[in-house]
Amino acid sequence: MSRPEAEEKDFSSEEESGGDGNCGATEKDVQEHILADEDAGEDSLSGDDSGAEKALGEEESAGEEDAGVDEEGQVEFERERDAARAEARENYDRFLRATAELDNFRKRTAKVRSETREETLRDVLLQIAPILDNMRRALAQENKGDDAFAQGVELIYNQFQDTLKGYGLEEIGAIGQAFDPTLHEAMMEIEDNDHPPGSVVEEMEKGYKLNNKVVRPARVIVSKAAEENG
Repeated sequence: MSRPEAEEKDFSSEEESGGDGNCGATEKDVQEHILADEDAGEDSLSGDDSGAEKALGEEESAGEEDAGVDEEGQVEFERERDAARAEARENYDRFLRATAELDNFRKRTAKVRSETREETLRDVLLQIAPILDNMRRALAQENKGDDAFAQGVELIYNQFQDTLKGYGLEEIGAIGQAFDPTLHEAMMEIEDNDHPPGSVVEEMEKGYKLNNKVVRPARVIVSKAAEENG
């Protein structure tokens, strides 16, 4: 075999050997690469699953925490609401009591004022009553030739009467009526055949009432049955 042929043959053998070696190496690398990718994919999927589970767990935990916070907030809200309602009821009760006390105070004040006014008028009347009695006695006397004086006294007497009537003063009727111990004060008894026993036959002093209350009873003389002689 000549030298060129031998070299060509060796070159061909090396080329064939090198070509086969390169192809074998490429297929192996590809398979390893594919396996590596699969492992990486599985690892990635496993990591994604773990991450999702972790995220889900965190969300559930956060949800539980939020639920706990909401429940605590609801309890706190209800407690504050109940406290506010209790305070409102207490304030309303205080308002009602204050209103009732004010109303009672007004009624007491009006009653005291009315009683004070009546007591004052009663005291004034008790001071004026004797004057009126004397004026009435003067008018009962016969004043010959002095009619003008009598008319003047009568005018003053009537003015007194009208003024006192404006304050609720009333004269107590007596003559001809049955004796009433709540209205009359018997000064004496006399036999009188013209009136039934127990009747007022004469009035010594006028009696007065103030707003339907007896201020001074009428002082009167009462009739009694005549004694039979026998």
